[in-house]
Amino acid sequence: MKKNLFISILLSAVLFISWASCQKVATTQVALPGNEILTTMVIKAININDATDTPSAKWVQLDPTGAKLPDTSHSTLVLRDSASYNVTIQFLDTLSDITSGIKVKENYHIICFDAPNSNLIVKRMDHDTNPKQYEVGLVDLFTTTGISAGKLEITLHHQPNVKDGTCTPGSIDMDATFNVNIILH
Repeated sequence: MKKNLFISILLSAVLFISWASCQKVATTQVALPGNEILTTMVIKAININDATDTPSAKWVQLDPTGAKLPDTSHSTLVLRDSASYNVTIQFLDTLSDITSGIKVKENYHIICFDAPNSNLIVKRMDHDTNPKQYEVGLVDLFTTTGISAGKLEITLHHQPNVKDGTCTPGSIDMDATFNVNIILH
């Protein structure tokens, strides 16, 4: 009788474990953060060798549809030749600076730089907290290598759960083009 009871309990346990392992576990999916709503991008630079050389530039697009042209009246960045600058990129919506919010969500963002026809080298200096510590781009080093007049396109890429250190995946939160004049000092 004890043997039959033991076998019954053992069989019941095996059946329960088999049944439990076949049951689907309910999961809760966390919503990914949406794109940022931005109107203004600001570049602030400080010459590493001359703290009085602090150029800046601002690009503003108040029309979220993009139908109206952006305000580019302050979008020219003037840098000295053969110089290095510590640079910060700042993002604003219509009412406030949201750069700190992007910093909080740095694992979902990368700032990409394209400077064709200008003698400008850009190196991102900050990194996110992903296991591979990808670059972000809120803090940068700009180095000039000759006199030129060119463009600098800066794009803030939104990459929740797809960030891989490149500018390819995800969508674009903001895209701004600045004039960059590198002058003899």
